[in-house]
Amino acid sequence: MDLKKHFSLIENFISYFLFKAIDAVIPLIIIPYLLNVVSEKNYGIYAFAFSLIFYFQNIIQFGFYLSAVRDIALIRDDKKKLRKVYNDTLTAQFYLFITSIIVLTILLLVVPKLGEHYIIYLFFIILLLGEVLFPMWFFLGMEKMRFITMVNIISKSMFALFCFTLIKTESQFIYISLYHSIGFLIAGLIAQIFIYKKFGIFFKFSKFQDVKTTIKGAWSSFLTMASPTIYYNTSIFLVGLHWPQRFAGVMEIGTKVSGAFGVVNTIMTNVLYPFLNRNKSAMHISRYIFIVMGFLLSISMYFLADFLIELWLGKGNTSLEIGKAVKYLSPAPFLASIISAFGVNGLMIYKKDKLYSKIIVFGSVCGLVTGLLLIPTYNYVGGAFTIIIALTVKALLSFVFCMKVIKENKKPSHEV
Repeated sequence: MDLKKHFSLIENFISYFLFKAIDAVIPLIIIPYLLNVVSEKNYGIYAFAFSLIFYFQNIIQFGFYLSAVRDIALIRDDKKKLRKVYNDTLTAQFYLFITSIIVLTILLLVVPKLGEHYIIYLFFIILLLGEVLFPMWFFLGMEKMRFITMVNIISKSMFALFCFTLIKTESQFIYISLYHSIGFLIAGLIAQIFIYKKFGIFFKFSKFQDVKTTIKGAWSSFLTMASPTIYYNTSIFLVGLHWPQRFAGVMEIGTKVSGAFGVVNTIMTNVLYPFLNRNKSAMHISRYIFIVMGFLLSISMYFLADFLIELWLGKGNTSLEIGKAVKYLSPAPFLASIISAFGVNGLMIYKKDKLYSKIIVFGSVCGLVTGLLLIPTYNYVGGAFTIIIALTVKALLSFVFCMKVIKENKKPSHEV
């Protein structure tokens, strides 16, 4: 039984690794082509638009990647309860999707800088619909990582294919968001068919009262998942507001490279979270793995930044700027690994959701204040510092409070 459990964990890790690797690598393949064809300025307009849409993605996800995953991991053998969690959560996401469209429409009408390229944002609505239809939280909770990987390959490959074959002139930059979104929509449709065929679950709208309960129960998880956008995504958004939008592209590419280095940590966090909820005895060793892996990734990121960026994008001012941003962001994988070890796979598993959400919010506010102070003067360098300061606050507080909780949980066993 234990052997089967460990084989399942390894399979999920490999599948999710491939999923995140594709998620990180394909955009990195596309970026040099797009910079060359549509220009740095127009790519920056796309990056700036996506930084706004990313807020709405987080609203639609609403922390279900933690709350619903944990619920499903514990009741996945009970079809009746599973169906209820699925319907309640997906219905909640549909309501959040409608709310997001209304807010986005108002922003396009009242903010000239957004309304100028309204067609890009309208194309991104398709992406938000795909976000609803592809319930990642369901597959994470059921530990069906292989399916996620297969669908992601289809989605991202289509995005790459459309970009390489259909974007041939500078003016076609407006269609990047359309091709980005089509992949999400197709992935969502495939997911709905798979859930019906494999699990016999057909979506039905839940009662509004059940939706309210679901959203209320996910509130702490929402703060945990969405708050990082205050410093990560807002760094890109503020750079685009205060500086020429090509710098938003520099900041976005820098965070993508940072995300590529941190992909192993992201995989471990999501794969181990449902596993550790059911096997708390493995938490101790997992913490060491997180920290060592994060440290090695940060060191590699700093020393390889210039070489990799020049190899990837060639020589030039843009490469130098991106390399500089990546170096400033190099502590991120290490700090994120501490947060994963002691926060998500620490405090969250000990059911200290409210405490962890307070840590995340406090760290994110520190990042937001830093961004408002530094970005108008220091451009993307200020954006990088915004991210690192927020992560540092979160990492320190997660470590301190998790160690305190661990000591408190050990006390009864010593007294006995």
